[in-house]
Amino acid sequence: MRRRTVALLAAACLAWGGLAPATTASAGAADRAEPAAPAKQVVPVSPTDTRGQLLEKAAELTPSARQLAWQREELTGFVHFGPNTWSGRDTGLGTEDPDLLQPSELDTDQWVSTFKKAGFKKIILTAKHHDGMLLFPSAYSSYGVAASSWQSGKGDIVKSFTDSARKYGIKVGLYLSPADLHENQPGGSFGNGSPKKTSRIPTEGGSGRSFTFQADDYNRYYMNTLYELLTEYGKVSEVWFDGFDPTGGKQDYNFPDWFEIVRTLQPGASVFGGPDLRWVGNEDGYARASEWSVVPSKGGADPDGQREPTFGFTGDDIAGEDRLTTDSDHLAWFPAECDARLQPTWFAHPGQRPKSLAALEDMYFGSVGRNCQLLLNVGPGQDGRFAPSEVRRLTEFGDRIREIFDENLAEGARAADAEGTGHTRGNTPARVLDADDSTAWQPTAKNGALTLDLRGPRRFDTVLLQESLRVGQRVSAFAVDTWNGEEWRQAATATTIGYKRLLRLDAPVTAEKVRLRLLDSRAKPAAIATLALYDSGARPTPRPAPGADSAATAG
Repeated sequence: MRRRTVALLAAACLAWGGLAPATTASAGAADRAEPAAPAKQVVPVSPTDTRGQLLEKAAELTPSARQLAWQREELTGFVHFGPNTWSGRDTGLGTEDPDLLQPSELDTDQWVSTFKKAGFKKIILTAKHHDGMLLFPSAYSSYGVAASSWQSGKGDIVKSFTDSARKYGIKVGLYLSPADLHENQPGGSFGNGSPKKTSRIPTEGGSGRSFTFQADDYNRYYMNTLYELLTEYGKVSEVWFDGFDPTGGKQDYNFPDWFEIVRTLQPGASVFGGPDLRWVGNEDGYARASEWSVVPSKGGADPDGQREPTFGFTGDDIAGEDRLTTDSDHLAWFPAECDARLQPTWFAHPGQRPKSLAALEDMYFGSVGRNCQLLLNVGPGQDGRFAPSEVRRLTEFGDRIREIFDENLAEGARAADAEGTGHTRGNTPARVLDADDSTAWQPTAKNGALTLDLRGPRRFDTVLLQESLRVGQRVSAFAVDTWNGEEWRQAATATTIGYKRLLRLDAPVTAEKVRLRLLDSRAKPAAIATLALYDSGARPTPRPAPGADSAATAG
Protein backbone atom coordinates (compact mmCIF):
# COMPACT_ATOMS: atom_id res chain seq x y z
CA MET A 1 0.00 0.00 0.00
CA ARG A 2 1.42 3.37 -1.05
CA ARG A 3 0.16 6.64 0.36
CA ARG A 4 -0.15 9.46 -2.16
CA THR A 5 -0.17 12.79 -0.40
CA VAL A 6 -3.57 14.46 -0.72
CA ALA A 7 -2.99 17.39 -3.08
CA LEU A 8 -4.62 20.01 -0.91
CA LEU A 9 -3.17 22.22 1.80
CA ALA A 10 -4.90 24.61 4.16
CA ALA A 11 -2.70 26.98 6.15
CA ALA A 12 -3.76 29.23 9.01
CA CYS A 13 -1.71 32.02 10.58
CA LEU A 14 -1.75 31.99 14.40
CA ALA A 15 -0.03 34.60 16.53
CA TRP A 16 2.28 33.41 19.26
CA GLY A 17 5.44 34.67 20.91
CA GLY A 18 9.03 33.96 19.95
CA LEU A 19 12.58 35.15 19.83
CA ALA A 20 13.64 38.64 19.14
CA PRO A 21 13.85 39.45 15.44
CA ALA A 22 17.34 39.79 14.04
CA THR A 23 18.84 43.10 15.11
CA THR A 24 22.50 44.02 14.99
CA ALA A 25 24.19 44.00 18.36
CA SER A 26 27.60 43.32 19.78
CA ALA A 27 28.55 40.10 21.52
CA GLY A 28 28.33 41.92 24.83
CA ALA A 29 24.74 43.10 24.40
CA ALA A 30 22.40 42.75 27.36
CA ASP A 31 20.40 39.52 27.57
CA ARG A 32 17.19 41.20 26.48
CA ALA A 33 14.92 40.11 23.65
CA GLU A 34 12.27 42.01 21.75
CA PRO A 35 8.82 40.60 20.92
CA ALA A 36 8.62 38.49 17.78
CA ALA A 37 6.26 39.09 14.90
CA PRO A 38 3.16 36.86 14.64
CA ALA A 39 3.69 33.46 13.07
CA LYS A 40 3.28 33.35 9.30
CA GLN A 41 2.68 30.01 7.60
CA VAL A 42 1.89 31.06 4.04
CA VAL A 43 3.35 33.74 1.75
CA PRO A 44 2.38 34.45 -1.89
CA VAL A 45 4.88 34.05 -4.72
CA SER A 46 5.07 36.38 -7.70
CA PRO A 47 6.12 35.16 -11.18
CA THR A 48 8.74 37.93 -11.14
CA ASP A 49 10.29 36.93 -7.81
CA THR A 50 14.03 36.39 -7.95
CA ARG A 51 15.79 33.52 -6.21
CA GLY A 52 16.85 35.95 -3.53
CA GLN A 53 13.29 37.14 -2.99
CA LEU A 54 12.05 33.54 -2.70
CA LEU A 55 14.68 32.84 -0.06
CA GLU A 56 13.65 35.99 1.82
CA LYS A 57 10.03 34.84 1.84
CA ALA A 58 10.91 31.29 2.91
CA ALA A 59 13.00 32.65 5.78
CA GLU A 60 9.99 34.49 7.19
CA LEU A 61 7.71 31.44 7.56
CA THR A 62 7.15 29.76 10.93
CA PRO A 63 4.86 26.97 12.21
CA SER A 64 1.48 27.35 13.85
CA ALA A 65 1.14 26.48 17.52
CA ARG A 66 -0.36 23.10 16.62
CA GLN A 67 2.42 22.35 14.12
CA LEU A 68 5.08 23.17 16.70
CA ALA A 69 3.38 21.02 19.35
CA TRP A 70 3.21 18.17 16.81
CA GLN A 71 6.91 18.51 15.96
CA ARG A 72 7.90 18.31 19.62
CA GLU A 73 6.13 14.96 20.02
CA GLU A 74 8.80 13.32 17.83
CA LEU A 75 7.38 9.77 18.11
CA THR A 76 3.84 8.67 17.27
CA GLY A 77 2.53 5.12 17.24
CA PHE A 78 0.33 3.82 14.43
CA VAL A 79 -2.09 0.89 14.84
CA HIS A 80 -3.62 -0.82 11.80
CA PHE A 81 -6.32 -3.25 12.91
CA GLY A 82 -9.40 -4.57 11.14
CA PRO A 83 -10.64 -7.25 8.74
CA ASN A 84 -7.25 -7.42 7.03
CA THR A 85 -5.82 -8.82 10.27
CA TRP A 86 -7.88 -11.96 9.59
CA SER A 87 -7.96 -11.98 5.77
CA GLY A 88 -4.20 -11.73 5.28
CA ARG A 89 -4.48 -8.65 3.08
CA ASP A 90 -3.14 -5.14 3.58
CA THR A 91 -5.87 -3.56 1.44
CA GLY A 92 -9.27 -5.17 1.90
CA LEU A 93 -11.95 -5.64 -0.72
CA GLY A 94 -14.87 -4.00 1.04
CA THR A 95 -16.86 -7.23 0.85
CA GLU A 96 -15.49 -8.92 3.97
CA ASP A 97 -18.06 -10.25 6.43
CA PRO A 98 -18.12 -8.06 9.59
CA ASP A 99 -18.24 -11.28 11.60
CA LEU A 100 -14.62 -11.81 10.53
CA LEU A 101 -13.72 -9.28 13.23
CA GLN A 102 -13.26 -11.46 16.34
CA PRO A 103 -10.42 -10.27 18.63
CA SER A 104 -10.52 -12.92 21.34
CA GLU A 105 -8.34 -11.03 23.84
CA LEU A 106 -8.54 -7.38 22.79
CA ASP A 107 -6.07 -5.51 25.00
CA THR A 108 -5.78 -1.85 24.05
CA ASP A 109 -4.11 -1.20 27.41
CA GLN A 110 -1.25 -3.36 26.16
CA TRP A 111 -1.00 -1.37 22.91
CA VAL A 112 -0.85 1.95 24.69
CA SER A 113 1.38 0.95 27.58
CA THR A 114 3.88 -0.65 25.18
CA PHE A 115 4.15 2.50 23.07
CA LYS A 116 4.34 4.70 26.17
CA LYS A 117 7.17 2.65 27.67
CA ALA A 118 9.06 3.10 24.40
CA GLY A 119 8.72 6.89 24.65
CA PHE A 120 5.88 7.55 22.21
CA LYS A 121 3.67 10.57 22.93
CA LYS A 122 0.67 9.81 20.71
CA ILE A 123 -0.98 6.85 18.95
CA ILE A 124 -3.14 6.90 15.81
CA LEU A 125 -5.74 4.15 15.27
CA THR A 126 -7.31 3.17 11.95
CA ALA A 127 -10.97 3.73 12.81
CA LYS A 128 -11.74 2.88 9.17
CA HIS A 129 -9.33 1.56 6.56
CA HIS A 130 -9.89 1.43 2.79
CA ASP A 131 -12.21 -1.58 3.07
CA GLY A 132 -14.75 0.73 4.74
CA MET A 133 -15.41 -1.33 7.88
CA LEU A 134 -15.90 0.90 10.92
CA LEU A 135 -14.28 -0.07 14.22
CA PHE A 136 -16.94 1.94 16.05
CA PRO A 137 -20.75 1.81 16.04
CA SER A 138 -22.27 4.38 13.69
CA ALA A 139 -25.74 5.68 13.05
CA TYR A 140 -24.88 5.91 9.35
CA SER A 141 -23.57 2.44 8.48
CA SER A 142 -24.30 -1.21 9.17
CA TYR A 143 -20.84 -2.20 7.94
CA GLY A 144 -18.71 -2.30 11.04
CA VAL A 145 -17.98 -3.76 14.42
CA ALA A 146 -21.63 -3.42 15.47
CA ALA A 147 -22.54 -5.96 12.77
CA SER A 148 -20.11 -8.53 14.18
CA SER A 149 -21.14 -11.15 16.71
CA TRP A 150 -18.08 -10.11 18.74
CA GLN A 151 -19.32 -8.83 22.09
CA SER A 152 -22.86 -9.42 20.79
CA GLY A 153 -22.57 -6.40 18.50
CA LYS A 154 -21.87 -4.06 21.43
CA GLY A 155 -18.13 -3.75 20.88
CA ASP A 156 -16.40 -0.45 20.19
CA ILE A 157 -12.68 -0.76 19.45
CA VAL A 158 -12.24 3.00 19.09
CA LYS A 159 -13.68 3.57 22.57
CA SER A 160 -11.50 0.85 24.07
CA PHE A 161 -8.46 2.47 22.47
CA THR A 162 -9.30 6.04 23.49
CA ASP A 163 -10.12 4.94 27.05
CA SER A 164 -6.71 3.25 27.26
CA ALA A 165 -4.97 6.32 25.88
CA ARG A 166 -6.58 8.56 28.54
CA LYS A 167 -5.67 6.03 31.21
CA TYR A 168 -1.96 6.16 30.28
CA GLY A 169 -1.78 9.85 29.41
CA ILE A 170 -1.15 9.31 25.69
CA LYS A 171 -2.49 11.63 23.00
CA VAL A 172 -5.12 10.26 20.61
CA GLY A 173 -5.02 10.26 16.82
CA LEU A 174 -7.71 8.85 14.54
CA TYR A 175 -7.48 7.66 10.92
CA LEU A 176 -10.64 7.66 8.80
CA SER A 177 -9.84 6.55 5.27
CA PRO A 178 -11.32 8.82 2.59
CA ALA A 179 -11.38 5.84 0.22
CA ASP A 180 -14.10 3.29 0.95
CA LEU A 181 -14.31 0.05 -1.03
CA HIS A 182 -17.49 -1.08 0.73
CA GLU A 183 -19.32 2.07 -0.32
CA ASN A 184 -17.82 1.48 -3.78
CA GLN A 185 -19.85 -1.71 -4.15
CA PRO A 186 -22.97 -1.64 -6.36
CA GLY A 187 -25.59 0.52 -4.70
CA GLY A 188 -23.04 2.27 -2.52
CA SER A 189 -22.45 5.99 -2.18
CA PHE A 190 -18.79 6.15 -3.25
CA GLY A 191 -18.52 7.77 -6.69
CA ASN A 192 -22.17 7.07 -7.47
CA GLY A 193 -22.63 10.32 -9.41
CA SER A 194 -25.20 11.72 -6.97
CA PRO A 195 -25.77 15.49 -7.11
CA LYS A 196 -24.76 17.80 -4.31
CA LYS A 197 -27.57 19.01 -2.11
CA THR A 198 -27.89 21.07 1.03
CA SER A 199 -26.91 18.74 3.86
CA ARG A 200 -26.94 19.12 7.61
CA ILE A 201 -24.04 17.47 9.48
CA PRO A 202 -24.84 15.54 11.61
CA THR A 203 -27.84 14.36 9.64
CA GLU A 204 -29.19 12.29 12.53
CA GLY A 205 -29.83 14.01 15.88
CA GLY A 206 -27.01 15.94 17.45
CA SER A 207 -27.71 18.71 19.94
CA GLY A 208 -24.32 20.39 19.64
CA ARG A 209 -22.54 22.22 16.84
CA SER A 210 -23.91 21.43 13.39
CA PHE A 211 -22.80 22.31 9.85
CA THR A 212 -24.56 22.96 6.56
CA PHE A 213 -22.72 22.00 3.37
CA GLN A 214 -23.46 21.20 -0.25
CA ALA A 215 -22.58 17.51 -0.42
CA ASP A 216 -23.12 14.42 -2.55
CA ASP A 217 -24.06 11.09 -1.01
CA TYR A 218 -20.53 9.95 -0.11
CA ASN A 219 -19.26 13.24 1.25
CA ARG A 220 -22.39 13.45 3.40
CA TYR A 221 -21.78 9.91 4.68
CA TYR A 222 -18.11 10.55 5.32
CA MET A 223 -18.68 13.81 7.18
CA ASN A 224 -21.32 12.21 9.39
CA THR A 225 -18.90 9.46 10.46
CA LEU A 226 -16.13 12.02 10.91
CA TYR A 227 -18.48 14.03 13.13
CA GLU A 228 -19.13 10.94 15.26
CA LEU A 229 -15.43 10.31 15.75
CA LEU A 230 -14.68 13.91 16.69
CA THR A 231 -17.55 14.32 19.17
CA GLU A 232 -17.87 10.96 20.93
CA TYR A 233 -14.32 10.03 21.93
CA GLY A 234 -12.86 13.04 23.72
CA LYS A 235 -9.89 15.14 22.68
CA VAL A 236 -8.21 14.22 19.41
CA SER A 237 -4.68 15.46 18.70
CA GLU A 238 -4.27 14.32 15.09
CA VAL A 239 -6.66 13.43 12.28
CA TRP A 240 -5.13 11.31 9.52
CA PHE A 241 -6.51 11.55 5.96
CA ASP A 242 -4.78 8.85 3.91
CA GLY A 243 -4.39 9.91 0.28
CA PHE A 244 -4.31 6.38 -1.16
CA ASP A 245 -7.32 5.58 -3.37
CA PRO A 246 -7.55 2.04 -4.80
CA THR A 247 -10.37 3.20 -7.13
CA GLY A 248 -8.08 5.61 -8.96
CA GLY A 249 -10.00 8.79 -8.17
CA LYS A 250 -13.60 7.75 -8.71
CA GLN A 251 -14.90 10.03 -5.93
CA ASP A 252 -14.25 13.73 -5.37
CA TYR A 253 -13.76 14.77 -1.75
CA ASN A 254 -15.00 18.01 -0.17
CA PHE A 255 -11.73 18.60 1.66
CA PRO A 256 -12.43 22.21 2.73
CA ASP A 257 -15.65 21.04 4.42
CA TRP A 258 -13.86 18.17 6.14
CA PHE A 259 -11.15 20.52 7.40
CA GLU A 260 -13.77 22.95 8.70
CA ILE A 261 -15.36 20.14 10.73
CA VAL A 262 -11.99 19.21 12.25
CA ARG A 263 -11.01 22.81 13.00
CA THR A 264 -14.37 23.49 14.65
CA LEU A 265 -14.80 20.30 16.67
CA GLN A 266 -11.13 19.60 17.50
CA PRO A 267 -9.30 22.93 17.07
CA GLY A 268 -6.08 21.63 18.57
CA ALA A 269 -5.82 18.64 16.22
CA SER A 270 -3.15 18.55 13.53
CA VAL A 271 -4.36 17.27 10.17
CA PHE A 272 -2.23 14.94 8.08
CA GLY A 273 -2.97 15.13 4.36
CA GLY A 274 -4.59 18.51 4.94
CA PRO A 275 -3.82 21.85 6.55
CA ASP A 276 -0.87 20.92 8.74
CA LEU A 277 1.21 17.88 7.77
CA ARG A 278 2.46 16.19 4.61
CA TRP A 279 3.71 12.76 3.66
CA VAL A 280 7.50 12.49 3.41
CA GLY A 281 7.27 10.52 0.16
CA ASN A 282 8.17 6.97 1.26
CA GLU A 283 7.02 4.35 3.75
CA ASP A 284 10.48 3.53 5.09
CA GLY A 285 10.58 6.06 7.94
CA TYR A 286 13.31 8.24 6.41
CA ALA A 287 13.44 11.91 5.52
CA ARG A 288 15.81 13.42 2.98
CA ALA A 289 19.32 14.55 3.79
CA SER A 290 17.95 18.10 3.37
CA GLU A 291 14.39 18.19 4.69
CA TRP A 292 12.79 21.65 4.49
CA SER A 293 9.54 22.44 6.28
CA VAL A 294 8.85 25.30 3.84
CA VAL A 295 7.57 23.94 0.50
CA PRO A 296 5.96 25.34 -2.66
CA SER A 297 2.18 25.38 -2.93
CA LYS A 298 -0.47 26.24 -5.49
CA GLY A 299 -4.02 27.53 -5.19
CA GLY A 300 -5.81 30.47 -3.62
CA ALA A 301 -7.76 31.71 -0.66
CA ASP A 302 -11.47 31.15 -0.14
CA PRO A 303 -13.11 33.95 -2.17
CA ASP A 304 -15.70 34.88 0.45
CA GLY A 305 -13.09 34.99 3.21
CA GLN A 306 -15.13 32.77 5.51
CA ARG A 307 -12.56 29.99 5.88
CA GLU A 308 -8.90 29.40 6.32
CA PRO A 309 -6.98 29.93 3.09
CA THR A 310 -6.70 26.62 1.22
CA PHE A 311 -3.84 25.82 -1.11
CA GLY A 312 -3.15 22.95 -3.46
CA PHE A 313 0.54 22.11 -3.76
CA THR A 314 2.55 20.50 -6.51
CA GLY A 315 1.96 16.95 -5.27
CA ASP A 316 5.02 14.74 -4.91
CA ASP A 317 7.18 17.46 -6.47
CA ILE A 318 7.54 18.90 -2.97
CA ALA A 319 9.82 15.94 -2.28
CA GLY A 320 12.65 17.99 -3.81
CA GLU A 321 15.22 19.17 -1.31
CA ASP A 322 15.06 22.86 -2.28
CA ARG A 323 12.49 23.72 -4.94
CA LEU A 324 11.73 27.37 -4.32
CA THR A 325 10.58 28.40 -7.79
CA THR A 326 8.05 30.80 -9.27
CA ASP A 327 6.12 27.78 -10.60
CA SER A 328 4.31 27.83 -7.24
CA ASP A 329 1.71 30.39 -6.13
CA HIS A 330 2.72 30.36 -2.48
CA LEU A 331 5.27 29.05 -0.05
CA ALA A 332 3.88 27.27 3.00
CA TRP A 333 5.16 25.86 6.29
CA PHE A 334 4.24 22.20 5.79
CA PRO A 335 6.41 19.70 7.74
CA ALA A 336 6.75 16.02 6.87
CA GLU A 337 5.67 12.94 8.77
CA CYS A 338 7.68 9.74 8.22
CA ASP A 339 5.49 6.64 8.33
CA ALA A 340 6.99 3.17 8.70
CA ARG A 341 6.18 -0.35 9.87
CA LEU A 342 7.68 -2.42 12.63
CA GLN A 343 6.40 -5.53 10.83
CA PRO A 344 6.77 -6.17 7.07
CA THR A 345 3.11 -5.19 6.44
CA TRP A 346 0.69 -2.64 7.89
CA PHE A 347 -1.62 -5.31 9.31
CA ALA A 348 -0.21 -8.17 11.35
CA HIS A 349 -0.05 -11.52 9.61
CA PRO A 350 1.16 -14.86 11.03
CA GLY A 351 4.87 -15.62 10.97
CA GLN A 352 6.12 -12.05 10.66
CA ARG A 353 9.18 -10.77 12.48
CA PRO A 354 9.78 -7.17 13.59
CA LYS A 355 12.56 -4.95 12.29
CA SER A 356 15.89 -5.19 14.07
CA LEU A 357 16.88 -2.80 16.81
CA ALA A 358 19.65 -1.48 14.55
CA ALA A 359 17.10 -0.68 11.84
CA LEU A 360 14.85 1.16 14.29
CA GLU A 361 17.73 3.18 15.71
CA ASP A 362 18.84 4.21 12.24
CA MET A 363 15.25 5.08 11.34
CA TYR A 364 15.04 7.36 14.36
CA PHE A 365 18.14 9.24 13.26
CA GLY A 366 16.77 9.38 9.70
CA SER A 367 13.40 10.83 10.69
CA VAL A 368 13.39 12.66 14.03
CA GLY A 369 17.04 13.44 13.38
CA ARG A 370 16.16 14.99 10.01
CA ASN A 371 13.46 17.47 10.97
CA CYS A 372 10.49 15.05 10.89
CA GLN A 373 8.25 13.06 13.19
CA LEU A 374 8.43 9.25 13.10
CA LEU A 375 5.09 7.47 12.77
CA LEU A 376 5.75 3.78 13.54
CA ASN A 377 3.06 1.18 12.94
CA VAL A 378 2.49 -2.01 14.91
CA GLY A 379 -0.38 -4.26 13.92
CA PRO A 380 -2.05 -6.29 16.69
CA GLY A 381 -2.63 -9.96 15.96
CA GLN A 382 -5.94 -11.77 15.64
CA ASP A 383 -6.18 -12.03 19.41
CA GLY A 384 -6.16 -8.22 19.64
CA ARG A 385 -2.71 -7.99 21.24
CA PHE A 386 0.80 -7.07 20.13
CA ALA A 387 2.92 -10.18 19.78
CA PRO A 388 5.65 -10.68 22.44
CA SER A 389 8.35 -10.11 19.80
CA GLU A 390 6.88 -6.69 18.91
CA VAL A 391 6.60 -5.71 22.58
CA ARG A 392 10.22 -6.68 23.20
CA ARG A 393 11.48 -4.79 20.15
CA LEU A 394 9.59 -1.60 20.99
CA THR A 395 10.84 -1.78 24.56
CA GLU A 396 14.41 -2.27 23.36
CA PHE A 397 14.01 0.68 21.01
CA GLY A 398 12.83 2.99 23.77
CA ASP A 399 15.62 1.85 26.06
CA ARG A 400 18.20 2.38 23.32
CA ILE A 401 17.11 5.94 22.52
CA ARG A 402 17.10 6.84 26.22
CA GLU A 403 20.57 5.29 26.58
CA ILE A 404 22.01 7.37 23.73
CA PHE A 405 20.57 10.66 24.96
CA ASP A 406 20.87 10.07 28.69
CA GLU A 407 23.77 12.48 29.33
CA ASN A 408 24.42 15.72 27.46
CA LEU A 409 28.19 16.09 27.56
CA ALA A 410 27.91 19.78 26.68
CA GLU A 411 26.08 20.51 29.92
CA GLY A 412 28.11 22.92 32.03
CA ALA A 413 30.17 24.11 29.06
CA ARG A 414 30.99 27.76 28.38
CA ALA A 415 29.53 29.04 25.10
CA ALA A 416 30.94 32.04 23.26
CA ASP A 417 30.80 33.72 19.88
CA ALA A 418 33.74 32.60 17.75
CA GLU A 419 36.23 35.21 16.64
CA GLY A 420 34.64 37.68 14.25
CA THR A 421 31.08 36.67 15.12
CA GLY A 422 28.57 38.79 17.00
CA HIS A 423 25.06 37.93 18.09
CA THR A 424 21.72 39.70 17.81
CA ARG A 425 20.33 41.43 20.85
CA GLY A 426 19.44 39.07 23.66
CA ASN A 427 20.20 35.93 21.64
CA THR A 428 23.45 34.96 23.34
CA PRO A 429 25.61 31.84 22.83
CA ALA A 430 24.64 30.51 26.28
CA ARG A 431 21.13 29.91 25.00
CA VAL A 432 22.20 26.82 23.07
CA LEU A 433 22.80 25.16 26.45
CA ASP A 434 19.57 26.02 28.31
CA ALA A 435 17.45 23.02 27.16
CA ASP A 436 14.76 25.41 25.87
CA ASP A 437 14.04 25.14 22.14
CA SER A 438 12.32 28.54 22.13
CA THR A 439 15.49 30.47 23.05
CA ALA A 440 18.51 30.61 20.80
CA TRP A 441 21.86 32.04 19.80
CA GLN A 442 21.56 34.11 16.65
CA PRO A 443 24.58 35.54 14.83
CA THR A 444 24.32 38.91 13.14
CA ALA A 445 25.04 37.44 9.70
CA LYS A 446 23.98 34.43 7.64
CA ASN A 447 27.27 32.79 8.53
CA GLY A 448 28.89 32.81 11.93
CA ALA A 449 30.28 30.48 14.56
CA LEU A 450 30.18 29.73 18.25
CA THR A 451 32.46 27.65 20.43
CA LEU A 452 31.84 25.44 23.43
CA ASP A 453 34.57 25.08 26.04
CA LEU A 454 33.71 21.72 27.60
CA ARG A 455 35.90 22.42 30.68
CA GLY A 456 37.87 19.24 30.13
CA PRO A 457 38.10 16.37 27.63
CA ARG A 458 34.81 14.81 26.59
CA ARG A 459 34.32 11.73 24.41
CA PHE A 460 31.30 11.84 22.08
CA ASP A 461 30.06 10.45 18.78
CA THR A 462 26.64 12.07 18.42
CA VAL A 463 25.78 15.74 17.87
CA LEU A 464 22.28 17.18 18.37
CA LEU A 465 21.31 20.54 16.87
CA GLN A 466 18.04 22.47 16.84
CA GLU A 467 16.90 25.70 15.27
CA SER A 468 14.30 27.80 17.04
CA LEU A 469 11.24 27.33 14.84
CA ARG A 470 9.83 30.52 16.33
CA VAL A 471 12.31 32.23 14.01
CA GLY A 472 11.98 29.66 11.21
CA GLN A 473 14.08 27.10 9.39
CA ARG A 474 17.02 28.87 7.78
CA VAL A 475 20.27 26.90 8.01
CA SER A 476 21.30 25.46 4.63
CA ALA A 477 24.89 24.42 5.41
CA PHE A 478 26.88 23.95 8.61
CA ALA A 479 29.89 22.15 10.05
CA VAL A 480 30.98 20.91 13.47
CA ASP A 481 34.66 21.06 14.41
CA THR A 482 36.66 19.71 17.34
CA TRP A 483 39.85 21.11 18.91
CA ASN A 484 42.66 18.60 19.30
CA GLY A 485 44.87 20.90 21.38
CA GLU A 486 46.66 22.34 18.37
CA GLU A 487 44.11 22.93 15.63
CA TRP A 488 40.45 22.71 14.66
CA ARG A 489 39.43 19.63 12.69
CA GLN A 490 36.10 19.21 10.97
CA ALA A 491 34.15 16.32 12.49
CA ALA A 492 30.92 16.56 10.50
CA THR A 493 29.08 18.68 7.96
CA ALA A 494 25.48 18.71 6.70
CA THR A 495 22.83 20.98 5.18
CA THR A 496 19.55 21.55 7.02
CA ILE A 497 18.78 21.54 10.74
CA GLY A 498 15.15 22.57 11.34
CA TYR A 499 13.46 21.26 14.48
CA LYS A 500 16.21 18.72 15.11
CA ARG A 501 19.32 17.39 13.38
CA LEU A 502 21.19 14.35 14.69
CA LEU A 503 24.67 13.60 13.40
CA ARG A 504 26.57 10.39 14.06
CA LEU A 505 30.31 10.82 13.68
CA ASP A 506 32.34 8.26 11.75
CA ALA A 507 34.20 7.49 14.98
CA PRO A 508 34.08 8.79 18.56
CA VAL A 509 36.22 11.85 19.25
CA THR A 510 37.62 13.25 22.48
CA ALA A 511 37.87 17.03 22.63
CA GLU A 512 37.94 19.92 25.07
CA LYS A 513 36.33 22.36 22.65
CA VAL A 514 33.69 22.14 19.93
CA ARG A 515 32.87 24.71 17.29
CA LEU A 516 29.66 25.11 15.28
CA ARG A 517 30.08 26.97 11.99
CA LEU A 518 27.03 28.18 10.11
CA LEU A 519 28.22 28.18 6.51
CA ASP A 520 25.03 29.50 4.94
CA SER A 521 21.43 30.33 5.78
CA ARG A 522 18.35 31.28 3.80
CA ALA A 523 18.47 35.05 3.40
CA LYS A 524 18.66 35.90 7.11
CA PRO A 525 20.57 34.82 10.24
CA ALA A 526 19.47 31.49 11.68
CA ALA A 527 18.65 30.95 15.36
CA ILE A 528 20.32 27.91 16.98
CA ALA A 529 18.33 26.72 19.99
CA THR A 530 20.37 23.68 20.99
CA LEU A 531 23.86 22.25 20.61
CA ALA A 532 24.30 19.02 22.57
CA LEU A 533 26.83 16.18 22.56
CA TYR A 534 26.36 12.50 23.42
CA ASP A 535 28.32 9.27 23.62
CA SER A 536 26.17 6.45 22.32
CA GLY A 537 28.58 3.73 23.44
CA ALA A 538 28.57 0.41 21.63
CA ARG A 539 25.60 0.62 19.32
CA PRO A 540 24.16 -1.76 16.76
CA THR A 541 25.58 -1.41 13.27
CA PRO A 542 23.00 0.69 11.37
CA ARG A 543 21.77 -0.28 7.94
CA PRO A 544 21.87 2.24 5.08
CA ALA A 545 18.90 4.60 4.84
CA PRO A 546 16.86 3.52 1.80
CA GLY A 547 16.48 6.44 -0.57
CA ALA A 548 17.06 8.91 2.21
CA ASP A 549 19.04 11.38 0.10
CA SER A 550 16.86 11.39 -2.98
CA ALA A 551 13.34 12.49 -3.74
CA ALA A 552 11.02 9.51 -3.40
CA THR A 553 7.79 9.24 -5.35
CA ALA A 554 4.66 7.36 -4.46
CA GLY A 555 3.69 4.38 -6.52
